[in-house]
Amino acid sequence: MPNTTKPRLIMAFDFGSKRHGAALGNELTRTVNPLTEIPAKEGIPAWEILDSLIKEWQPDAFVVGLPLDEALEETPLSQRARKFAKRLFGRYGKACYGMNERGSTRTAKEIVKRQGGHKGNFREDPVDRLAAAVILEEWLQLDPKGDSVYLKQIAGPNFVKS
Repeated sequence: MPNTTKPRLIMAFDFGSKRHGAALGNELTRTVNPLTEIPAKEGIPAWEILDSLIKEWQPDAFVVGLPLDEALEETPLSQRARKFAKRLFGRYGKACYGMNERGSTRTAKEIVKRQGGHKGNFREDPVDRLAAAVILEEWLQLDPKGDSVYLKQIAGPNFVKS
């Protein structure tokens, strides 16, 4: 969690080609709530739904899940997620951070299976909002004094390409 003067509301996204999961968290309490799934076409979200979420929750910054490979290298999908982060900044003017999202969907599926009630059809009953919550929970647990690559912006007003 970045060291800031006041705690921020952070909105996180589990980026996908067909939909993005969204979750909201608070830096002070480090609590996270899954919000919704946002339909997407080839990674481009239904902006009117996203606009409505942003207007309702007024987040101070974004975290975008980056689908990295096993060696933590960029993939074509993680490059598209970075492009989404740049679009978020361009549209809303908020800082965007990236977070390795590897395993977040698997974790989300395990959670709903343990809780029961899920029929296992993740296309009809997706867990992307829960995966976004997993991503954000991990991001909020980062040491703000550490030198984690995930505490550096991937888009935003203070973004410096390294």
